[in-house]
Amino acid sequence: MKLIFKKNEGAEISVLQNAGGVEKDFDYVGMVKTLIESKKLEAPDIIGNFTDAEKASIISMVTFINKELEDDSTDKDKLAL
Repeated sequence: MKLIFKKNEGAEISVLQNAGGVEKDFDYVGMVKTLIESKKLEAPDIIGNFTDAEKASIISMVTFINKELEDDSTDKDKLAL
């Protein structure tokens, strides 16, 4: 799954999600369900006039989520031993 961040000329930010090639409005519960299945977020699309700090923050968030997903899988593997 990929998150898509768009900033319009009025500096309003919208977030969409793309799962399986289908782009739709962001839905937190839907994102969690998809992450349970896929175990990873793809690199986000950042569209519009985002500052470097905003871009870094978005990328950091995706990196953190992926690390947590990896850690959770590792923890479950340890429990299965």
